[in-house]
Amino acid sequence: MATSTPLRPFSKSASTPEQLLQKLKNCSLTVANDAEALAYLRGVGAYRLKGYWHQVQDPVTKRFPAGYEFEDIRQRCELDREVRAATIEAVDRLEVAIRSVMANHLSLTHSPHWFLDARIFKPTEQWGIGKMVRKVEDEVGRAKGKAFIKHYFSQHDDPYLPPSWAISECVSFGMWSRTYAILRDQNDKKTIAKRFGVDQPQVFESWIHALTVLRNLAAHHGQLLSVQFGVAPAGYKKAGITFQQPKFFFAMATVVHYLLTQTGLPHRWKPALQAAFAAHPRVPVSELGFPASWDTARGWYGARQSSCRLGYAANG
Repeated sequence: MATSTPLRPFSKSASTPEQLLQKLKNCSLTVANDAEALAYLRGVGAYRLKGYWHQVQDPVTKRFPAGYEFEDIRQRCELDREVRAATIEAVDRLEVAIRSVMANHLSLTHSPHWFLDARIFKPTEQWGIGKMVRKVEDEVGRAKGKAFIKHYFSQHDDPYLPPSWAISECVSFGMWSRTYAILRDQNDKKTIAKRFGVDQPQVFESWIHALTVLRNLAAHHGQLLSVQFGVAPAGYKKAGITFQQPKFFFAMATVVHYLLTQTGLPHRWKPALQAAFAAHPRVPVSELGFPASWDTARGWYGARQSSCRLGYAANG
């Protein structure tokens, strides 16, 4: 039977930015500009910065490779920040598009209050109509000060919640992902997925689940560089999209680009990544899972699928 390491009281003391910088220098890190390095240690924090340098340190001596510079760490930090900012912007565009398509289709096919109709869902242990409705109730309650929610309650008392197009402005992306997964009718799933150029609901389900994980990580300042995600988007072989490293950022980024292209809406995803990579040449794009010719890979070029069209607004 394996024995666990005995616990002990935490005994490390805090260090000033100046002390931390000297410690890095003592570990053979080359620092060309002390003022800049101190600004990062103060404004970003050594603990967060360590996420960008620990991979190159000797695991025993903690020394850096010969010639390794603080500029290498700075570029890794800045590339990660710029890619994260671009990710938030891109997923924001997709989140609005996905919830709009789902709300429109389900409202037109079933009713504007489809989320109160248990018949159209096949609940799982993790997510069912009870949890979904409670989520809607909670989010609508928090949004009662908003004009469009006030307007509904000033005019109606039945149903007791606003219609789908109003609650779309309140609930999280995660709710839409989980709700798509429990739609009972495959025709509902297929119709929604095809609006984004995907004719396999299981692939689209995997993709939007992965997007919720990516969105939450980026929104909470999570690191993207040299990180493997806990989920992996499925490959879409019909479109020639397969992933050698499905848990690295490149797989997520490919999904984002493909879906954004299908919306027909303006976006800056690919040029934003190209600009970030060009601005930080010391960081290999392979650390994000990108192959050398990533910008010509399947999913990164070509026009919208001819069968794709976003739904029109089902509101009044």
